[in-house]
Amino acid sequence: MTLEPLLIAVVLFCVLTPVVVVARRGRPHGTAIGAMAITAAVVGLVAWSIAARRPAALGELAVTDRPIQVQQNGYVSSRTCRACHAPEYASWHASFHRTMTQIVTPQTVVGDFNNVEVAWQYRKYRFKRRGDEFFIEMDNPDQRGPPGTVARVERRIVMSTGSHHLQTYWYATGRGRRLGQVPFYYSVIDKRWVPDHSTFLQPPLDDGDYVPAEGAGAWHKACIKCHTTNPRPRFDLDRDTDPDTHVAEMGIACEACHGPADAHIRANRDPVRRYGQHLGGEPDPTIVDPRDLDHRRSSHVCGQCHSIFGHPYDNYDEYAANGFVYRPGHDLNECRSVCRGHFELSDEFRDGAFWSDGMVRVSGREFNGLVETPCYQQGEMSCLSCHTMHKPGDDPRSLEQWRDDQLTAGMEGDQACLQCHESFANDIAGHTYHAPESSGSRCYNCHMPYTTYGLHKAIRSHEVDSPSVDASVKTGRPNACNQCHLDQTLAWTADHLRNRYDIETAPLSPDDRTVAASVLWTLTGDAGQRAIMAWSMGWPAARQASGSDWMGRYLAQLMVDPYDAVRFIAHRSIRDLEGFGDLDYDFVGTPAHRSEASRRAIAIWDSRQREHDEPRDNVLIDTTGRLDHETFKRLLDRRNDRRVKLNE
Repeated sequence: MTLEPLLIAVVLFCVLTPVVVVARRGRPHGTAIGAMAITAAVVGLVAWSIAARRPAALGELAVTDRPIQVQQNGYVSSRTCRACHAPEYASWHASFHRTMTQIVTPQTVVGDFNNVEVAWQYRKYRFKRRGDEFFIEMDNPDQRGPPGTVARVERRIVMSTGSHHLQTYWYATGRGRRLGQVPFYYSVIDKRWVPDHSTFLQPPLDDGDYVPAEGAGAWHKACIKCHTTNPRPRFDLDRDTDPDTHVAEMGIACEACHGPADAHIRANRDPVRRYGQHLGGEPDPTIVDPRDLDHRRSSHVCGQCHSIFGHPYDNYDEYAANGFVYRPGHDLNECRSVCRGHFELSDEFRDGAFWSDGMVRVSGREFNGLVETPCYQQGEMSCLSCHTMHKPGDDPRSLEQWRDDQLTAGMEGDQACLQCHESFANDIAGHTYHAPESSGSRCYNCHMPYTTYGLHKAIRSHEVDSPSVDASVKTGRPNACNQCHLDQTLAWTADHLRNRYDIETAPLSPDDRTVAASVLWTLTGDAGQRAIMAWSMGWPAARQASGSDWMGRYLAQLMVDPYDAVRFIAHRSIRDLEGFGDLDYDFVGTPAHRSEASRRAIAIWDSRQREHDEPRDNVLIDTTGRLDHETFKRLLDRRNDRRVKLNE
């Protein structure tokens, strides 16, 4: 007889004995009460013993239609950390790392499932809720055919991914733990359903293209890598078998950064050791604290998810079966090949993730930017130089304020750079040539501009760099000066960089000398450039530096852009301009609807134009407030319509 059944038998005996005594004798007396007390102690002890030994809770093991949480390989889950590390647990629990993947419950769902019907590509989808369960009704994703010819089915939603900007959902397929992806994301900010295709920056679909509810199996092969703790896909890659996926924990939990905690828990049951270790000031060898690692290894902990990586060919099958072998504290390069934009890559892969000079251009891949930064290569800069995974007790910010970027207190400003470059602290304006309190004097606005794209917005580059007109001409990437001074030309920037910092620029084209760089990127750029410009025209710092009265005309043009994501961002920016807030527009509406909304936006802009003392030739507006339609059309006809698919 194994130990576990024996323990269960003991528990049952101890539970039933006092119950029988009470039942036979009526009101419990001292003996029965004593028996009950003993029972409670034994039950607690046995329950703890079983919980410590079992790989998963009984309820989780009974689940068969989604991946389950199974604590193996030394992983014991964040619940075990809470008793001794309550403050750290509380800040982690409030973070978006924890909610990266969640089992669907009324508490975890942010989308609108109140019998909402959405239509897209001539097909209808209905989001429904019954009690505590959530469903999607749609055309059968396992069938193909024109609208109206495919059987309707209902699928139960079992998991979600994301909760900060977007949340997507996964349904049970009826094929064991294999998940199917709902073909919509829910925008937390805009409170609306967004088609999956429109969520990412990718080539437009032809009108009427059939896009089924794709993604069956995608979570197990891709999303699981960075959205769970200790993922084990457990499928045969060659035969594409239905996965029997296990994870230690949904979301990014304690052990994702600190490593398996079983040895730590066992060792520190001894209070003498636990508090002696703490008072001695020495790192605990049974657990990993990224703060105790060198700057490279500590950054590798973040880089296991926040990077573009490939797999050595000899271990992908092993990953498919058992997950990655990387553990915090190890060298990430030993089990993952972190891709670099200047290395030999396929054109499609490189163009979807990097600018042509090798700088990463998609969000969630900050480690790729960090490793190319001299501050990391030649100094001690790490992710933890600016970010913290737990909000300290003396941080005056609320958890909601802290969790947005998880920046260390004080790192929202110049201190992030001045902690190493302290020589600039006494005369920041002498270096920036901007007023000390202005956005132009913020270190990160010049050296970490918003040239990375993802989730319908631009984010800061994490490759620390300096503004360069030559780089903008060569790669098409906006430089910090022209992304803030949207009404200025590349020649204007080149003159300032030469006069202030002795930076020379190669000869520029006539348009680069006479037309604002933002106008050129908006009208002639590719979809990636247009998306960043649409976002930049909604950035308060750029509006303050450039004026915003001219931007409505360009955003109105982007409202009929071929790319869904560009239209989405353009509308988000234009609706914040005065007079455009009530504009009726759906970025995935019919072409006729979008064209009519764009015409109304242009009419609003025309009606609000005012005469200026000086012409604004850089943005193609004369002194009467009229647009130079001839130049506008000439530039628009040069639009770069190459296919762009950014791999966010």
